[in-house]
Amino acid sequence: MKPYKFQALVTMHAAGDGGPCPELGAAPRRMVLRGWSDETGRSQLFTVLVTCDDEGPYRPGSPRAEVTLRVIGDDIPDYLDIGRNFSLWFGGDVGEGVVTRRLYV
Repeated sequence: MKPYKFQALVTMHAAGDGGPCPELGAAPRRMVLRGWSDETGRSQLFTVLVTCDDEGPYRPGSPRAEVTLRVIGDDIPDYLDIGRNFSLWFGGDVGEGVVTRRLYV
């Protein structure tokens, strides 16, 4: 299994159960990420650590955030790459995003 690290722009919203939007910050938050393969049209779920730099261009409390995604797997490039869309799940669907760049580990 190979580790990958990406930077992404995400838009957070309330959980599917009506709960509040999860807070993102410098402390890693474990979530589930769903990526899609352009080649097969299938989706895959991955466990991901999401962190957000509070000093970034988006203010705390804003639904948009620039985040770092840390994910481990063998087939990650099939589902995540620059410009690819993904969704985040945390007890329900809580956001969507787009990968803006890959950070090499």
